[in-house]
Amino acid sequence: MSVHKYQSTKGITYFVKVYLGLNDYGKKKYYTKRGFKTRKAAKAHETAVNHQLNSGTFAHLTAQTTYTYQELYQRWYEAYKDTVETTTAAKTADLYRLHILPTFGEKKISKISPLDCQTFITDKAKSFKNMKQIKSYTSKTFEFAINMNHIERNPMSKVIMPKLKKTVSENYWTVNELHHFLTIILENEPYKHYALFRLLAYSGLRKGELYALKWEDFDSENQLLTVSKSLGRIDGHAIEKGTKNTFSVRSIYLDDETCSILNKWKQETSKEKGQLSVQPLSLDKEFMFTYCNRDGEIEPLHADYINNILKRIIRKHNLKKISPHGFRHTHATLMIEMGIDPVNTAKRLGHASSQMTLDTYSHSNLTSLKTRSQQITKVLFSTKKHLAKTSQSALKRWYNWILTF
Repeated sequence: MSVHKYQSTKGITYFVKVYLGLNDYGKKKYYTKRGFKTRKAAKAHETAVNHQLNSGTFAHLTAQTTYTYQELYQRWYEAYKDTVETTTAAKTADLYRLHILPTFGEKKISKISPLDCQTFITDKAKSFKNMKQIKSYTSKTFEFAINMNHIERNPMSKVIMPKLKKTVSENYWTVNELHHFLTIILENEPYKHYALFRLLAYSGLRKGELYALKWEDFDSENQLLTVSKSLGRIDGHAIEKGTKNTFSVRSIYLDDETCSILNKWKQETSKEKGQLSVQPLSLDKEFMFTYCNRDGEIEPLHADYINNILKRIIRKHNLKKISPHGFRHTHATLMIEMGIDPVNTAKRLGHASSQMTLDTYSHSNLTSLKTRSQQITKVLFSTKKHLAKTSQSALKRWYNWILTF
């Protein structure tokens, strides 16, 4: 029983003692209130306290916790990391380390107010674009603290998100811009770079998918590329992982020229490794694109390899700026422009649905569409009708024609 009678200077009165659980040091903690004139009044207060405890609104809890934000984040992270890919967990840890813990880490979590959170979000929005991600992950530690009965409510839930200025992103190239870039690469760069960017542009692969490719994934005879994994890094070490989703596991048909370029690169890389006195287990088991690190060891490309090459060439030749992912955007945009139906475009890109493809790549080059659509509408219309009746080889020729644009 939590209602007790005691003798005070004013006579017989009652007090309430409610068990709250264990404190941060493993000792039992209680809520106590004295001075009730009747047992009924004390019992009513006890009922109200228990109701607040069950609903998570009992204010006394706030005063009890001594944990800092970082201490509770670490406890949350220990549970969280086993629910996601290893590389995803590493990225999450980096997000906290770089953007969240410097502000909240050393503060007692019970002392962080909605105003603190509002100030944090407002300031962070000046330098960080994905504010929804920042807010979401900051909130996860607060929600964990609520579930563990350390705080009553999430102070981040009251935050007003700043309205960010939307900028029109053109992270893709036109046909002419792409061909100009590939010509520059072919004439001025190592052949590996030409093969690398040619495959990136003509396959629509994600960067991590490209990094994970091994020669055994390339069926030269049937001109097929099998995409079944991605490559990430943790503490600088390459980690193979699954693709972004189940739809990303796919086979991609490659055009004749791209296959020829890859075959030539396969011969060259074999010679290069022979000159470096590298003894591979089997070329087919090796990564398609590698580099030699400072210790003379052959490794798959590091995360910024493509980024660094692309930035250097764009700067040197005064080209329109795009990111490595822009090659995927370019590939998708050209497919949409040329009338490839969204379902087949989605399958080639590894999207879960055609709607995702249209939502993501609705930035199709309107100028190019306007000038070329009248010229090819009749051809596309008649060809699309004919496609249903054509053989697989005819379908391949159709894709080859598309990829020449």
